Amino acid sequence: MPVFSYDGFDRQGKHVSGRIEADNISIARAMVKENGIFIKKIVPFNQPKRFRTEKVKMDDFALSIRELATLLNSGLTLDESVSGIIAQMKEGKLKDVYTDIQKQIREGKSFSKAASQYPELFSDISLSMIKSGEASGTLGLVLEHIAKFLEESIYFKNKVLGIMTYPIMMAIVGTFVLIFVFTFVTPTITKIFSEISLKLPLPTLILIKFSSFLRHYILAVIAFILIAVYLIARYIHSEKGKASFARFRRKIPYLGEIFFKSEIANFTGTLGTLLQGGVEILTSFNIAQEVVSNPDLRQQIDRARDLISRGQSVSSALRKTTMFPYTVIQLISAGEKSGTMPQMLMKISVNFKEEVSQKATRFVTILEPFMILFMAVIVGFVVIGIMLPIFQISQSIR
Repeated sequence: MPVFSYDGFDRQGKHVSGRIEADNISIARAMVKENGIFIKKIVPFNQPKRFRTEKVKMDDFALSIRELATLLNSGLTLDESVSGIIAQMKEGKLKDVYTDIQKQIREGKSFSKAASQYPELFSDISLSMIKSGEASGTLGLVLEHIAKFLEESIYFKNKVLGIMTYPIMMAIVGTFVLIFVFTFVTPTITKIFSEISLKLPLPTLILIKFSSFLRHYILAVIAFILIAVYLIARYIHSEKGKASFARFRRKIPYLGEIFFKSEIANFTGTLGTLLQGGVEILTSFNIAQEVVSNPDLRQQIDRARDLISRGQSVSSALRKTTMFPYTVIQLISAGEKSGTMPQMLMKISVNFKEEVSQKATRFVTILEPFMILFMAVIVGFVVIGIMLPIFQISQSIR
């Protein structure tokens, strides 16, 4: 019997993990939930993959969900809709996934149960909304909300990545150029000066020593940097490291605000999407909490969820936390009064993402001239280190 490894939280919010035997991942998921555990992740344990190993692009997956929603809303059955998207797909893992889902649907399983076997594509957010859509008979509408959520997440990620691409590429190219100059160009020129019995100026001595060090220890320097990056990345991916890194990011001047508002945008967007999909408020809070990396903010969200479970409104519960901005609470309160809280949460998310995008663009605009200035200082130092001895030699000849 297959074994599945799970990771999640119990009713008290404590982290739990373990393994369970079940015929398939859907049964395993149900068995774990029966024990009162909210599942963060459940995957086959030491089980070989049945499908192609290539990774599915999230753009393609979001498009497939959008097309499935369109076909369902046009009046086709679920089986006919899945057949429709399979027919127009190229050979690949995504087509294999939908083919297997269709097979399970024809065997009598629900779409949510079939989709739950692919947690790398269908997250808990998506599965909770799909189940709600199946129960209410609005699966097409729910899939539209999921597609919109995925598309907005991809767009925001690509936008931020696009903003940061130029300075990152500039830093990488600049680093390689400086290494080349110090390792190959500078030693050739400074070799002449070291052979002349002339007292060299300090910039030239520093240049000669640094170039000599790089020539002899460049491989050791590269190895040290790679090992340091690996150890830091490993620590950041640990539970303790994630919490420490999130707190560190929050304290960085200017950037800390960008990271924090990005967390608020992700939380409110996820919460709004779940509520639009008909998912119960406490379950929505549990799932939305998982997209937040800052441990302090997660603790505040957990506290708010506890207050909501005792009968308080979302706005009054968040008002008793210390990290949620005043405008967010006011907008949520207005949404509660007008009965449009899910839409208001989505609006908050869109506004914060736009603000994050603008601040990131402004930061990069400020960063670029500083990077150019830094490169200019280094190049200027190299030029001075080379030219000063030349001036000394020319003066001694006169």
